[in-house]
Amino acid sequence: MKFKRIFFLFSVLCALFSVSISAFADTVEMRDGRELKGIVVEDYHDRLTFSTPDGEVQVMKSDIRELSYDTEEDNLVRLGERARDRNDYASSYAYYEKALKINPDSKSAKEGLVYIQGVMFRVKEAKKEEDVKRRADYERYQAMGPEERTKEEIVTGEMDDLKAKAGFSLKVIANNIAVAEVVPGSPAYTAGLKKGDYLVALWGKLTGYMSLGDAVATLLKPGSIEIKATIERGIDVAIARRGFFVSGLKEMIGAVFSMEFDGLTVSDLKEGGAADLAGLKARDLVVAIDGKLTRYMPLKDAIRLIRKKRNGSVNLRIRRDTTIWRQS
Repeated sequence: MKFKRIFFLFSVLCALFSVSISAFADTVEMRDGRELKGIVVEDYHDRLTFSTPDGEVQVMKSDIRELSYDTEEDNLVRLGERARDRNDYASSYAYYEKALKINPDSKSAKEGLVYIQGVMFRVKEAKKEEDVKRRADYERYQAMGPEERTKEEIVTGEMDDLKAKAGFSLKVIANNIAVAEVVPGSPAYTAGLKKGDYLVALWGKLTGYMSLGDAVATLLKPGSIEIKATIERGIDVAIARRGFFVSGLKEMIGAVFSMEFDGLTVSDLKEGGAADLAGLKARDLVVAIDGKLTRYMPLKDAIRLIRKKRNGSVNLRIRRDTTIWRQS
């Protein structure tokens, strides 16, 4: 009788899981005729990371015939991104606006709409300034001829422009776009950027599929002086020595965590505590603890992982949204 009851509960859970996947899922149609259902969790230039009921799989884009998103909101956001990429700002604005009507809390639609608004209101003034800058840049290579200018030289010129306007430069580290230098007192410095930070997203779009030149061009795109970026960095937080009054995380490292929609999140900080002094901030997303990813880690396991540290420090890999006000 007990076995039958357990089997019944297991069947109900499986049925609920199947309904949830089919009710909100992405569909990948492969060139060999197979069809995959799941959620696209990472989108790179050559592949997708696809979460299925059986776990995560890597799908090469060359093997995909078609990718469709089952929610209307996702479709509209991606249509907005495509229109934005081809500089069709009016259409992009309309797509983002429709997505927000469906889901007023959509982060991607909100950031996309703010970006387009900035472009549409400032594009004329920015275009004049950009034309002057472009003429100055190209004068250095006037005698060489366009066919002799290398891609590296163009990227170098744009990198100098980025450093002058925003106060930082970029480089590639282990296939990631990283901050190479931050000028003290610059907009990037004020926004909290540090040397070695990974730049994982711009305006909600992942940089994993971008080349260094693409990332710099996106940051210098005419029309908007406001840059919405997501950075990733490792922070070493000292562990307080255990004692009678040291039991909870707030006493151990001066931070409290919660599991929210985006993942493991810093919900509270003790002023002057170890986490605060190390540079952790409320609302930081913790993506790894001592190198262990937290994406599918229950909250209690994440807390246990930190609590079992006896001394020294714990390394928290965090992601943080920041705004950089580029100089015009």
